[in-house]
Amino acid sequence: MRFGILALTMACLSVQAADKLTLWNAHNPSQYLDSAILQFEQNHKITIEKNNFLSERLREEVLNQARTNTLPDILYVPSDFVGMHQLISLSPVPKDWIAEDNQQRILSAGFTDGEQYGVPLFQGNHLVLYYNKNLVKQPVTSWSELLEQQAALAQDGQEAIVWNFAEMYWFIPFLTAFDGWPLDQGKITLDTEPMRNALRYYKELRDIGLVDPACNHDCSVERFKSGEAAYMINGDWIYSDLSQTMGEQLGVSMLPTIQGKAMKPMFSGYVLAFPGLSKNSKKYQSIKAFTLYMQSAEAQGIIYEEGGLIPANKHLLSRYQHSQSANDQQMLLQMEQTKAMPSAKQMTIVWLALERGFSRYMEHNYSVEQATQYMQSIADRETEKRGQ
Repeated sequence: MRFGILALTMACLSVQAADKLTLWNAHNPSQYLDSAILQFEQNHKITIEKNNFLSERLREEVLNQARTNTLPDILYVPSDFVGMHQLISLSPVPKDWIAEDNQQRILSAGFTDGEQYGVPLFQGNHLVLYYNKNLVKQPVTSWSELLEQQAALAQDGQEAIVWNFAEMYWFIPFLTAFDGWPLDQGKITLDTEPMRNALRYYKELRDIGLVDPACNHDCSVERFKSGEAAYMINGDWIYSDLSQTMGEQLGVSMLPTIQGKAMKPMFSGYVLAFPGLSKNSKKYQSIKAFTLYMQSAEAQGIIYEEGGLIPANKHLLSRYQHSQSANDQQMLLQMEQTKAMPSAKQMTIVWLALERGFSRYMEHNYSVEQATQYMQSIADRETEKRGQ
């Protein structure tokens, strides 16, 4: 009898364990995620225990917990986390966990080393051109047009444009306009002619006084909001805040072309990732159910409506496009002209090498050839040191 009671107790505990999932979240604010989780819990009778972390702290916490095998069932993290899949024991996503409505291009944000390690729930984190409609009647479509407007705006006491000049995420679209990219078949390639051309052009914009290189992200936003600058290059993450502050004054447009070539900013997203996933786990089916739900039209609608984020579900997105504002449509048009930020682990080295070579060129009188050679030497040295 005691054995029967014990067996029944163990069976109940197994069901309870399978019906409770742990999730670590790095995307804040995340009220939309709370709403989606609530809907899921009501429909599936599965509890999601969500813990929020700052992205910077989460990376350190995940690496620490990976060493002691105490990671949660699900991570909701920036897509570049999948580049650490070996360090944090991420499992490839089973093919039947990927919804057919997800765009293949968007899925690339969670793909690295020949495997899908993350399921993107939205697309974006890309740069666009914002403009003040009180100062600009028709937004520019090229940098040459912007240079023509610079003098007129200066007479009225306004800057033509502001952006986070020294941050390399803002430099990448200039590099793409010169047909450059920091990785080539998994190898870091920075000492290239496209890189040199992009650096020359970027420095020229600074040297002619078009942009203030000392004005960072927050400074750019404040100057743009206050009407001190007619244009700003910034990300979709500031769109909601700008809309609330500026209302009808706010315009959104595509990044200007350079010598007829389109600028293609990086895009990234947040992905669901699964440490130590096992098909034999009692939680396997529950995790699968949650993953498929978060890709469904119902959850994707919550992500769009409450989070203000561009859904990954292509059919839902096409429905929304018909009712969107002109600014929303421009945001989506720019998204179509993006490239996925590589999730490869080499990207941490890329950002380091880019920043150091950029600084040498802009501030320390390196020639452009010396700067790109310096970038490549740092990349090669770090790659060898890390065994990549």
